[in-house]
Amino acid sequence: MLVAVSGGPDSMCLLHALSRCREEFDIALRVAHLHHHMRDQADKDAAMVEEFAGSLGIPTTVGHADVLELSRELAIGVEEAGREARYRFFRKLQETTGARWIALGHNQNDQAETVLMRLFRGSGVRGLAGIPPVNVDIVRPLIDVPREWIEEYCRENGIPTMTDSYNLDLKYTRNLLRYKTLPELAADYNPSIVETLASVAASLRIDAEYMDATARDAFDKYTCRHGRITVVRRSGLKTVNTAIALRVVDLAWREVWSGDGNLGLAHATDIIEGTQAAISLPGRVTAVQGGDFIVFYPEAPGPFERILNVPGETEVPELGITILTEVLDPQDVGPLGSGGKSKCANSAFGLEREDVAYLHYNVRGSVACPKDAASSGTHSGYSSDKTQEEPLSVRTRRPGDRFAPLGMGGCEQKLQDFFIQQRVPKLYRDFVPIVAAGDKIAWVGGFRLDERFKVTKSSQKVLRIEVRRSLRCSRNCVTI
Repeated sequence: MLVAVSGGPDSMCLLHALSRCREEFDIALRVAHLHHHMRDQADKDAAMVEEFAGSLGIPTTVGHADVLELSRELAIGVEEAGREARYRFFRKLQETTGARWIALGHNQNDQAETVLMRLFRGSGVRGLAGIPPVNVDIVRPLIDVPREWIEEYCRENGIPTMTDSYNLDLKYTRNLLRYKTLPELAADYNPSIVETLASVAASLRIDAEYMDATARDAFDKYTCRHGRITVVRRSGLKTVNTAIALRVVDLAWREVWSGDGNLGLAHATDIIEGTQAAISLPGRVTAVQGGDFIVFYPEAPGPFERILNVPGETEVPELGITILTEVLDPQDVGPLGSGGKSKCANSAFGLEREDVAYLHYNVRGSVACPKDAASSGTHSGYSSDKTQEEPLSVRTRRPGDRFAPLGMGGCEQKLQDFFIQQRVPKLYRDFVPIVAAGDKIAWVGGFRLDERFKVTKSSQKVLRIEVRRSLRCSRNCVTI
């Protein structure tokens, strides 16, 4: 278990308490301390933490981060940048050490402050549920313990602590709540305001967990994923309560973005009501209305080109796919190889998709491609004695792309025109994998092979290419 220790009373108390029960629960501890490089005192804080952990027989890893630079880089506040830096450090150390858990020192006062902050920002039930005691692999053993109890524990046990001067600066929202707003609320309205807010969070968390579980079930039932695109069935949303529908839309957005943040009630409501044909969402995600479907897709990937492993697997995260290649003998391929056709499968958007293709592969270990590309509207048949060797790569479409679709006698066509003829939605075209040999398209992945790369009777080897997409079919509409 990694124990995040800043040197303040909360984390030092947590470390000491965990050290006392590590044998009882059979846990190995390691301290994770991040040096933020924001205060002159920071070096002494790191030394204090390391020395105290050493006195308990616990090893320490000290990380380093330039929080001010990270704040400028991400265009976020210093508080948020500090949090981002810490979690990056914790995750990297967890991966290195193989630790199962990350323990944080949040307490009851932190919980109350978080609830108020989110209330002021207009959060819903999920936000007002506050900080969860357990969130996957992150645990907060002190979340129900008041700060004054923690400070008393440190005094009674002679635990050294430090005070971060940034925690006293009232220009930061949390500090303003801690030293001004909450004390005023306690004096004027409720002396037990901290306990009350923490209790409200616990109650709302029970409600949120139930609604989230119900929404997850509806999400699995009425949505599907196709590469990096998520599709929601509108008619399915109409069968569930609005609170659940809003959560389904939020889950769809999060699946596409895979980031941190909040979609917001206004965006989610606009999507459900279908007031706009296309809505720009946080995280550079777009939601498009189309018949019974709501399609969520990310910003188009930038230009890239990746050499394919032949034979082997090639991950293409930009498109949410994996490309598998295998070199075969023609007799092992059967009629598919001789015809140069591909296996078809239904896809999202009502398109027929060809997820497997077979290409001519010469004995020297490359695909076959004519030396001279056919000009537009001319015939260019395959010729085994006029080939050049090119490594296969995968990329996205480029301006001016042309290829000779299989079945058109070698006549070239603009890729743009091909997409229009096949009724490929505009939003989907930037996520179609283009398999190329040099500057020539060999296969428009999932749609059509180039005539010049088809398997012929003279093919001594056949290259099988398969596109495996990050698919998640809905339980009751597997072909959408």
